Amino acid sequence: MWDVLDVDAAPKLRQALLTNQINRVTCVGCGQSFRIDKPLIYRDREQGIFIHLDPLTGGRTVEDIEATFREAVAELSDLLPSDAPAPEIHLVAEWSELIERIFVLEEGLDARLIEHVKYNLYRQNPSKLPAERKGLLFNAQDSTEEQLCFVVQDRLTKKLEAMLHFARADYEALLNIFDSGSQLELLKEQFPGPYLNGRLRFLQDAAEE
Repeated sequence: MWDVLDVDAAPKLRQALLTNQINRVTCVGCGQSFRIDKPLIYRDREQGIFIHLDPLTGGRTVEDIEATFREAVAELSDLLPSDAPAPEIHLVAEWSELIERIFVLEEGLDARLIEHVKYNLYRQNPSKLPAERKGLLFNAQDSTEEQLCFVVQDRLTKKLEAMLHFARADYEALLNIFDSGSQLELLKEQFPGPYLNGRLRFLQDAAEE
């Protein structure tokens, strides 16, 4: 069972992760292969990517994993030299989010802003994209210079059903808007914690409304 995937030391681990070969076991009784979802760290120093996967298992909540994450980040900061910049560490709670976040960061996109885009896609398509049943994942492979691509996934069956597109020019416009101090604070207010999830944010706002 892998705890840390250091792709600088072992580049093949990236492909193994993307092809669902990490932390898989086979039952000796039935021969069925399945993945063990457990905490995992993905680290790519060359691209400046540091992601912590902490699954929502055993009745744990988002608040629980955020609290654990903050404690771990604080401990890491204490171990670093005072003049060393702390790495930006991303928190995800699902295997699919880990894969997605790798692609988002490798594409040089802002993770918080991508979740803001998802939030707006849910708000604009409530009947075709019910947030309680459908997830959205950034699709780097089918994105182009003109369009960012998002794939719709049924959260129960895990099947990929459709694709939505968001103009890259609109993303760049949002990036410019939120680049200023006051507007950036609004974006941070929308996603105040280390766990960024546009779908959950939309469901929370819809429940309050």
